[in-house]
Amino acid sequence: MMSVHAAQAVPERAVSEPVPLGPDSLTWQHFGTWRYHLMLPQAFVMQVAHPVIDAGVGQHSVYRTDPWGRAKRSTALLWPVVYARPEEATRKGRQLREMHREIKGVDKHGKRYFALDPEAYGWVHCTGYDANIRLLELFDVSPTRAQRTRLFLEWRQMGRMLGIRDDDLPDTEQAYWQHFESIITERLEMGDVAQDLLDERHYLQTPKPPGSTMPDALWGAVTSGAGRLLRHNLLGTLPPLFRERFDIPWTDRDERRFRLWRRTVRTTHKLLPNSMRYIPLAREALRDVRRHPDAYQWNTTAPPRAEGAR
Repeated sequence: MMSVHAAQAVPERAVSEPVPLGPDSLTWQHFGTWRYHLMLPQAFVMQVAHPVIDAGVGQHSVYRTDPWGRAKRSTALLWPVVYARPEEATRKGRQLREMHREIKGVDKHGKRYFALDPEAYGWVHCTGYDANIRLLELFDVSPTRAQRTRLFLEWRQMGRMLGIRDDDLPDTEQAYWQHFESIITERLEMGDVAQDLLDERHYLQTPKPPGSTMPDALWGAVTSGAGRLLRHNLLGTLPPLFRERFDIPWTDRDERRFRLWRRTVRTTHKLLPNSMRYIPLAREALRDVRRHPDAYQWNTTAPPRAEGAR
């Protein structure tokens, strides 16, 4: 495992030729749903608990002052790596990696950090497979062995799109879970950004969206209820190992409330028309597939089968 402060880029020549995910992938089915966004806050918390990412986000991100703009930009950058025609998806993957190349500096301990540190950059992507699996386990139906394997292979394929070397991606599900758990128990820290994101005030003091004409009193009432609900969702979706590692309280009462929330999400998702289950960017991509299916045909070859599971 490389040093957390290794200040060098991943050699491009060591990355397999990226092959964009096609509309026949399971990732297309789930990644662009509104429901998947319920898993993003917990993934962000785990990501920033890595010291390199804590330093980078703390010094370069505007998640506190412009949360709506940050969310919009993140969606515009990452989601097209999945929901775009092949050439555009490949371009977006390279663009996203190049943007991280400029994120570097000196952390609060006086140590240099670099966003493309293999462990740190890989950890951000690592949280994605866990989020895919637990999205289904918590808010849908637990995936079959075949579905888990397919999602794992698609996760590796997505990693190549983001410029991650094959050697920096676990090659089996078993190796993945070993790596995932070792990072949580041995490498993560409760830094300033993670503490901020776990604080209830982060949700209760969310500024109004740009251009909103909602009266301040009404916005305060909305954030009071929705903020507590979203923070509860955050704590409930965090991996139990992460909650245990950092002594995050989670009671039997919390678990019962979370189960009720999960049932509500499942029921709501089933009642929505299929088109309304997706964010606008993904919905438009699905329309494009129906209108121009030939534009996606050459990306439908499945990657090789992997062995091992959690």
